[in-house]
Amino acid sequence: LIGRMVEVDEVRYGQEYIEKLFAVTHWIRIAGIALMVLLSAAAVFLIATTIRLTVFARRREIAIMRLVGATNWFIRWPFVLEGTFLGLIGASIAVLMLLFSYLGVIEQLRTAIPFMPLMTDTVLLKQLLIGMILAGVALGICGSTLSLRRFLKV
Repeated sequence: LIGRMVEVDEVRYGQEYIEKLFAVTHWIRIAGIALMVLLSAAAVFLIATTIRLTVFARRREIAIMRLVGATNWFIRWPFVLEGTFLGLIGASIAVLMLLFSYLGVIEQLRTAIPFMPLMTDTVLLKQLLIGMILAGVALGICGSTLSLRRFLKV
């Protein structure tokens, strides 16, 4: 639109820089997703290993419960709750660290570059943090279920 005006000879808006910026953000997004998948798999593995150690430590109690006629879910339920709790605790720690880091970085950026608008939407931030906690709980449940299926044989 501005380039069509008679008074304007040439419009330069740095298209090559914008395209490079979009390419970089695309690769950063892909790397972030890959890192998220890798860390999620590590969390499931750690929780599964923890539950496996708990099952091993309580193997005599589990054998006694089987002898007296406990159902499979009666035996599994405490381990699923433990995995859920581990996921909740891990996600809560991560959320607190992320929240305080985010608030600190935002405050530093506001003083360093006051002309740049920064995301201060608390509703979106709350939804993101709640989603992280729910994802942590889901990873805890997945890790405990995976471990129980493999090592409890109930």
